[in-house]
Amino acid sequence: MSGNKLERITIYKAKDSVKSFSFIFDVTTESLPKFKYRYKDFNVEFIIKYSEVGGTKKTEADYPWMMMVNSLDSIFNFKFSTKNKTPSAVLGLKISNKTIGTKFFLLTFGMHTSRFINLDYLVSDFGIKVAMNICDQNNLKKVNTTTHSSISTLTDRQASKGASLDIFDINDEKEFFRAISGLTYDDYPYIKSFSGKNSITINLKNSVLVSKDDLIDILLSLDNAYGSDLYKNKFPTYGRLDYVSDTDKIENLDSILFERLKDKQLSNIHLSPNRIESDDVNYYTYEDPANHPEAIRFETLGIQELLDSHMLFTKKASINTVKHWRIYTVSTSDEISSSRAYDCLNFEVECNGTTFILSAGTWRSVNSDFKENIEQYISEKINENTNNYLPNDISIYCKVHENGVPKERYREDVYNSYVASNNKDIYLFDKSKITIAGNKQYEICDLFHSKKEFIHVKVLKSGTNSLSHLFLQARFYTDSFIKDSETRLSMRDFIVKNRNRENENKDSTLFLSLIPEKRQELHASSYSVVLCILTFDERDNIDNLPFMIKYELVKTHKYLIDERGVELSYAIRLVNKKSNAS
Repeated sequence: MSGNKLERITIYKAKDSVKSFSFIFDVTTESLPKFKYRYKDFNVEFIIKYSEVGGTKKTEADYPWMMMVNSLDSIFNFKFSTKNKTPSAVLGLKISNKTIGTKFFLLTFGMHTSRFINLDYLVSDFGIKVAMNICDQNNLKKVNTTTHSSISTLTDRQASKGASLDIFDINDEKEFFRAISGLTYDDYPYIKSFSGKNSITINLKNSVLVSKDDLIDILLSLDNAYGSDLYKNKFPTYGRLDYVSDTDKIENLDSILFERLKDKQLSNIHLSPNRIESDDVNYYTYEDPANHPEAIRFETLGIQELLDSHMLFTKKASINTVKHWRIYTVSTSDEISSSRAYDCLNFEVECNGTTFILSAGTWRSVNSDFKENIEQYISEKINENTNNYLPNDISIYCKVHENGVPKERYREDVYNSYVASNNKDIYLFDKSKITIAGNKQYEICDLFHSKKEFIHVKVLKSGTNSLSHLFLQARFYTDSFIKDSETRLSMRDFIVKNRNRENENKDSTLFLSLIPEKRQELHASSYSVVLCILTFDERDNIDNLPFMIKYELVKTHKYLIDERGVELSYAIRLVNKKSNAS
């Protein structure tokens, strides 16, 4: 290997339960090239899966912009043809002795190697934990975080040069580390830079790989780094969501998820992209559009649509059936990428007193102290609104026409209409178009009470992230009301020109007096926000709502009270599906 110019290696670590290469390769391993050798007191075995990938032929017909240009005039007749292939490989290593036992690693080179790897038998937090342990936290280059909440978001932050963690402005109350990149201390002289997620990618310094012995030393060094606890001091909030590594526990959680999917008990399950996407996403499909050009296109991901796109589960079906499903993303330039549907699932479940969350294909357990702190905060600092002007046992049934077809639906606007029609102190803003941030397309709230309460109403539905915008609305719209005079003027204009029958014969002068034009006449702390959650299940209460909804509630309360001086309360109301005819 002398003179080797290899600059980058991506490394995965197998779980301790792995007994052979066949566990971690998703292809038959018997015929793959392999060899053994001995280094110091280690027995080492290599195996490799080599492949040439790509090769799809493309012509000008595959590029809509070329077809458009060529159609402008016969003088334009541009031709294009390409058929590219590139090498790729997955290199497996087995290292063993009496001291360390047996350890398996995978090294990947080139593109599209994931098709040859069984991710279920790889350590999910190997890359991120190694990265946190080896990093110089004052020389970080890039930080990727996730907020797993009622709606999951991914955020990338990149510094122009090595920077401390403070520079990235991570919100410890809101974000969890997903991947980091940067530089190391001198303890790792072979690493120029690194990037860690589920795998660790290291950029090598020149001439560090003189022989295969050097490769073994690097792997063992990184494996030792994985076992270190240094990250607990560097990133003290990381442990709030601990990775689940026990295979039996993962299998049990997966079986619970599969039963929920099979029975279509979709509460606490939703889909979201498992990676940060560019702005040129055109649509999603649940079938390969290259083979099925007629596949139904979706603007957003939905768990019900995913299930509807596949056959009913057979008796032999299992979570592995779901793990073979793909979600395809098509860009505006018709580039196709795909992800495992399993990696896009977000699911929360409580098992034996512990809350578990599936996100980006990885199970995590919620730290018990963290969970207790959230629940204690709610019980001590967030009030439940029990006022009867938000009634129980109201039907939210309605009939609507969708594409000319009558449909039965259950919507919060039916509830809002009932409440406003039966209370002179409540003004209906549902369906209003209030100017916020220069755009006249928002509902400032659903209901506004004369006690200066902004009431936001959402139905808690199965199978959707139905509360995804409730907390965002509370923060964003409250900010706009307080800071933006144009928002308040738009609200006043809506009251003056009232077109809602529910608001007829109400004291418009009273409501106008509660919405001052000038900022200096507005006392933010005299206003409050109510989040009203409608449910069809009488068992629903604040205690049994999904943990991440409670987490969002706490974040929203902290923001409103700390930043705006506005109090937040919640209301959970039971509604029904009775039709007017019943």
